[in-house]
Amino acid sequence: MTGRRRVANATTPRRPGRPRGPSQANRLRQRLVSEASVLYAEGGYAGVNISTVAEKAGLTKATVFHYFANKESLVYAVFVGLGERLEQVASNWFDATPTSHAARLERLVGSLVDFYGADPLNARILCQGLLERGRLAPPTGEGDIPPVFAHFVGRFVEFVESGIRTGEFYPDRPIASIMAVGGIILFEFMLPEPARRLSGGVSLKERKREMSALIARAVVRPATRMRRQSKTTRRTT
Repeated sequence: MTGRRRVANATTPRRPGRPRGPSQANRLRQRLVSEASVLYAEGGYAGVNISTVAEKAGLTKATVFHYFANKESLVYAVFVGLGERLEQVASNWFDATPTSHAARLERLVGSLVDFYGADPLNARILCQGLLERGRLAPPTGEGDIPPVFAHFVGRFVEFVESGIRTGEFYPDRPIASIMAVGGIILFEFMLPEPARRLSGGVSLKERKREMSALIARAVVRPATRMRRQSKTTRRTT
């Protein structure tokens, strides 16, 4: 048989350029941020030690400083990572369906509980950040909150303001309502395990319902709550 034979298992030559997938540099950077996130969640800014981060990541201090100019830059990257994880799952949390702001708030609360319940580390990072907000200045010195968080908070404010305009939410400052929502949810995931056992083994699903009801009382006006309860009763009878 003449001519070229096609080899079945021959590999296709790689095209010029960077290989697909995350680069080694990006993987190393993410490893450092991951280890720093655990330390920050446990002990705040003071708990993040460059030597410890390097040791836990299996790298050298020089490698840490190659990717992060100082400890402040590393801690800021921890919050950028948290904000990106939150943004990935929050794409439809503020959508206009259902049209009732009270129903959308219930969906939002449930989504936040699911997000923090999937990995309570995220809640602990955020709580530490709220306590140490002055430590979150980015390397450029502009502002004190990562842009991805600013975007999320901005959408949250717009949602609460819209609920106030429709008369469903109390006419309070939007940030106060956001703090009420966040405070109730974050408190749940900051509880140590022994305290959770004392709660009688209540499931996260049950706690989600309790938190939704508590937040509704703090944010949603009574007339709106009564209308929702009446509709729910009619549907179940």
